[in-house]
Amino acid sequence: MRDILLPLTVSDYRFLIGVIRGPRQRAMEACVEAIEEAGSQDTREELCGLLEHEIRYLGSGDVSYQVRKTLGFTPGTPLRTVIRDVGNTLKVPVRRTASDREMLKGLASDYAAAAFAWLSVKDQQSMLENLGVGREQAAAFLKKSAGVFAVPLMIEAFGFVVVQGLIKTVLFGIIARIIGQQLASRLLTFLFSKVPWWIGWVSPAAWALSVGWTAISLQGPARRKTVPVVLYLGLCCLREEGAPVQPG
Repeated sequence: MRDILLPLTVSDYRFLIGVIRGPRQRAMEACVEAIEEAGSQDTREELCGLLEHEIRYLGSGDVSYQVRKTLGFTPGTPLRTVIRDVGNTLKVPVRRTASDREMLKGLASDYAAAAFAWLSVKDQQSMLENLGVGREQAAAFLKKSAGVFAVPLMIEAFGFVVVQGLIKTVLFGIIARIIGQQLASRLLTFLFSKVPWWIGWVSPAAWALSVGWTAISLQGPARRKTVPVVLYLGLCCLREEGAPVQPG
C-alpha cells in the first residue's frame, strides 16, 4: 500500500484524512502540516503508515482486527481484500491482476463505465454534452452502443480527455453522495483549487449535478469510508498515468 500512498500530493492526503476522520486524525493532520513546512520524507513515511493503518482497520471488523493483532499477524485487512470488498459493494467485478495499483485503476474505470450505463439515455446524453461531445455525435454513440459501454470503446469514440472527464464526474458524484454534499463541497472544492488535473473537464457544478445521477445504499459506517477511499485511490492511480486504463 505504501507504493500507492507515497506519491500522493499533500492535497490528496488532506482529502483522504477528511474522509477517514479516524482516531488518528490529529496525528495525520500534524504530519501533513510538517510535510508542507519541511517536506520531510520521514514524516511522509510516517503519515503513509498512519493512513495504511486506518484503511486496513476500516476494511476489517473490530473483532477481526483484534484477533489478527493478538495472533501476531499484521492487524487489519490487506488492501487487495478491501478493494474486492468495495467491488462487491458496488456490484462491479474486480479484475484479477498482479498489483494493487492495477486493481484500483480497473475498479475505478469499470465502475464509472457501469454507473454511466445505469443512467437514463437522457442523462447519458446530458453528461456527454457537458463533457464537450457534440449532440449528434453523443446521440449516435448511444444509439450504436445499445446500453453496453466499455472504457476502450468510449476512448475510441471520444478520446482520452473526454473519458477522463466522464470517469471523474461519475466518481466524484458517488463520493459526494456517500460522504455528504456538505463535506464533499469543502473537500473537493479545496482539492480542485490545488490539483489542476482534477478540474479538467469537470467543474464543481458538474460533480454536484452528478450526485443526482448516482444511486447507492451502503450498510455500515466503515463502507461509507472504504468505498470513497478506494475509488479516490483508483483515481489517483489513473492520474499518475494521465490516461484511463486499458482492458486487462
